[in-house]
Amino acid sequence: MQLAGKTAFVTGAGSGLGREICIAFAREGAKVFATDVNAATAAETAAACAKLTTGAASAVCDVADSASVKSAFARMDETVGGVDVLVNNAGIVHSDPAYLEHVKSIQAAQVMEMMTEGRVKTHARTTELITDEMFDRMLRIHLYGTFYCTREALPRMRASGRGGRVINMGSIMGTASLGGAPDYCAAKGAILAFTRATAREAASYGVLVNAIAPGFIDTPLLVNFDDANKQLIAAQTPLGRLGTPAEIASAAVFLAGPGASFMTGQTVSPNGGIYMSQ
Repeated sequence: MQLAGKTAFVTGAGSGLGREICIAFAREGAKVFATDVNAATAAETAAACAKLTTGAASAVCDVADSASVKSAFARMDETVGGVDVLVNNAGIVHSDPAYLEHVKSIQAAQVMEMMTEGRVKTHARTTELITDEMFDRMLRIHLYGTFYCTREALPRMRASGRGGRVINMGSIMGTASLGGAPDYCAAKGAILAFTRATAREAASYGVLVNAIAPGFIDTPLLVNFDDANKQLIAAQTPLGRLGTPAEIASAAVFLAGPGASFMTGQTVSPNGGIYMSQ
């Protein structure tokens, strides 16, 4: 029970990595406050956690809206008390069909060119096709959401006198910067820089700030990847498969627990070896 007596605020908790992290925290004894833009799925996650530990609760939280974030933290204060662990997990991928079809067709053409001619001739042009609204939404949910939640959590952690942990969800897209999503790469890269800056600032009152930069994990965020694309990614991964949500949740438990007491400003990257420099 590594997290017994701890209270965790988790964003994007309604599905995927967020739900898995909540359940893993509950198994380790934490009180879990599950938040999501979808009230029903957040409540479902809290109910699953309540079967494993006491004190689980949920709230609506649109991380792109600072007022919504403030309201969710106020709700946490009323229901489960202070915050010991913050997990900034909420995220999105593009859903515009025309954009996705363009990316998919370009990637297919480039793969074929590499196989037959040994070099890429088809230009990606993804940066040129991203609209102001697409870029703004991507950064608001990932980067602004991480900032808004951290801004609420830090004074609470400082006032408690117990310190705390902040875990930000990065990605290998923020380090390796793979093709097809320059705005996603920009958001995740900024989160990793924000992690380091906040870690320096919060160290004086015992708050440790770290990031997880997953590789390709089999979650709903891969809904736009067909089986052929997943097989291609698995073939490029030294361990020969996609990661599982449970494997990322294990990294979050480690960063939240006593074993990570001398870690701050770091990025842990469970990625199966697809990217070997961090």
